Amino acid sequence: MEKKDFKILFLSNAVFSPSGYGVQSQGMLYDWVKHYDVRQLSNYGIQGRMIGLNGLMIYPNLEGDIHADRTARLIFQTWKPDVFFTLYDIWMGAYTDGDPAQPQSLKPIHPYWIPIIMVDHDPVPEATAICASTAYKCITPTHFGKAQLESKGVETEYIPFGIDTKMWKPAKDVEEKRKLKNFVGERSTPFSLTKNTEIDEDSFLIIINGANKDPYRKAFMRSFIALQMFLNDNPDARKDTRVYVHSWMKLARDIPHGAKTLQVEDVCRASADYHMLCGVPDDKMAQITASADLMIHPTQGGGFEIPLLEAMSCGVPVAGTDFVGIPELVEGNGWLIPPKTKYFSPLDSTQAIADEFALKDIIEEAYNQPQKAKRFGEAGRRKAVKEFDWSVVNPMYRGLIDEVREETSFTPVSERRL
Repeated sequence: MEKKDFKILFLSNAVFSPSGYGVQSQGMLYDWVKHYDVRQLSNYGIQGRMIGLNGLMIYPNLEGDIHADRTARLIFQTWKPDVFFTLYDIWMGAYTDGDPAQPQSLKPIHPYWIPIIMVDHDPVPEATAICASTAYKCITPTHFGKAQLESKGVETEYIPFGIDTKMWKPAKDVEEKRKLKNFVGERSTPFSLTKNTEIDEDSFLIIINGANKDPYRKAFMRSFIALQMFLNDNPDARKDTRVYVHSWMKLARDIPHGAKTLQVEDVCRASADYHMLCGVPDDKMAQITASADLMIHPTQGGGFEIPLLEAMSCGVPVAGTDFVGIPELVEGNGWLIPPKTKYFSPLDSTQAIADEFALKDIIEEAYNQPQKAKRFGEAGRRKAVKEFDWSVVNPMYRGLIDEVREETSFTPVSERRL
């Protein structure tokens, strides 16, 4: 079978979606489509009909098909893909047949199902491991996830998430960074219409980036509590400390109102909801990120977290929760925020709640020790280029796909060897 005849169906958020899954889909599939016959099933991203976008065919998801497995089955019957990748939450039973209450009865809906699995609990939830055990092969982007799955007897490949380090890059020099801060000030909207929230070239700029679908997971309020304590302890810092939030302001939680309650609204600006609706282009988002002096991301349930990688690639020092796979990104090029406690999630395993008092100390250190912050930023950039650039990640995927192609190809009797 020729490579271009090998059919791959890839289920994830559409390649133009600004979610983490969408960003990863874009980086993978526009490389893969050069080598294989690739189509995407978008869950979510489009409705109505299949579209072609820059040489990639993208299927819509059937209405009400929460995990897109019903839509996938329809595609299996007609297009007949050789392999079925999923970059999506691996819910118990979503991509399997049989009774989830009787794991021994489960089988995948496609014989060559390869899930790319986030492990954002400790330990890996039993339901996740049982579902993964039915797959043909499993992939995870963290060493933590690989160890967790293999502790449950699930053989797993490690392939990290990727980034375009040529687009996500640091400012060339101090002067360019100052100009980028002015750009962010001009294109953002203030939390308060009555109090000064200007971002200018002299601002100490903190960025918070995360979808606001889940009001707790991205821990916006925890970030604001830490900021409040920092400003209370360092009142002189209020004049130049500014926070830029990239998220829907009121999708699941009223972020500006939370900032008002915690008395930090006067230092906060954000992407306008209209810009979120239209989508901020990747190159502009990269410029916004590169303008920052610190990225804080005290996530409660993140297994990898693309915003941290984007900041690292832009040479921005980062602060992320010391839990599951996050230390693999942050350690050595940023601050790890220790968990204050852990809680038992609906998946019958633990997730972490970051310590806002420790985050306050991190903000204070980044503000008062710019040279240390700079060293962290430079180390993060080196790590992003060396380990996570698409030129590193996609060859790992193509190697795996070629192995699968050989394993699944029919070999004529005349060519077989005893």
